[in-house]
Amino acid sequence: MIASLALAAGAEASEGQQQDQAPPAGDVVVYLLDHQYLPTDELTTIQAEINKIFSDAGVRITWVSNASPRRRLLANELRIVVLPSDGTRWFQGPSNIIGIAPHDDTGIGRNCFVFYRQAIWFRQQAVWRCRQAVEARIEAAMRGVEVDPYIDSLAPEDCGDRLPSLTALIVARAAAHEMVHILLAKLDHADEGLMRQSFDINELWAVGSEGGPFRLTDPEITALRSFSTPTTGGSR
Repeated sequence: MIASLALAAGAEASEGQQQDQAPPAGDVVVYLLDHQYLPTDELTTIQAEINKIFSDAGVRITWVSNASPRRRLLANELRIVVLPSDGTRWFQGPSNIIGIAPHDDTGIGRNCFVFYRQAIWFRQQAVWRCRQAVEARIEAAMRGVEVDPYIDSLAPEDCGDRLPSLTALIVARAAAHEMVHILLAKLDHADEGLMRQSFDINELWAVGSEGGPFRLTDPEITALRSFSTPTTGGSR
C-alpha cells in the first residue's frame, strides 16, 4: 500500500492584539516561525521551494523569520508555523496530516501549521524505498538483467543524492499548499497539482523541472496573479 501525505484545513485561532505596524514590502509577506529550530540549509531550501512554486503565478514573497506582529494580519500577510510535533495532538483527524490552515466560519485564516515530525515520517518511508530500489538495481546489474520497471516507482536512481533535502521539500510543499488555502480563501482541494488533498511518497522525489506534482494549476495561477496587495489593515 502506498502511503500518502495529506493536508487539511480546520478552525481559526485568535490573531492576538491589534497594533499599528505596516508590513514589509512584497506581494505576500510570510512570517516564518520555526519552533523546530531548523538548520540554516533546511530553512533556505524551504524558502527557495516556496518561492519557486509561487513564482509561476508572479507572486513575490518577503520572508520575516521568527517574528510576527500581534495585530490582525493583512490580506497579503500570513504565518507559517513549523511545529516539532505531529498533527494528532492538534485536532481529530487522520494521522498522516502534515499541514493545516485553520480558518473561521467565513473561510478566512492567517496561519499555516506544518508538523515536522510527520515530514520526518514521510522521509523515513522514502529512505526505505530508496534502499530497496538501490539493492534491486545492484542485483539486476550483477545478474545482467533489466531492472524491473516497478523499481522506478519506488525511487529514482539518484535517490540517495536527493535524500538530504527531502524533509525540507516536504515541509515547503505542505506549507505552500496551506498558503494557497489562505490567500485564495480556498477550502476545497483540486484534482491535480499542489492543491490535491494528498501526495504519494514516490512523488516527493520530484525536484526542479520534475516538480509537476506540486505545480499550481492555471486557474490557481490566474487567481493568484489577480491578488492585490492591500494598503489598509484587516483580514480578507
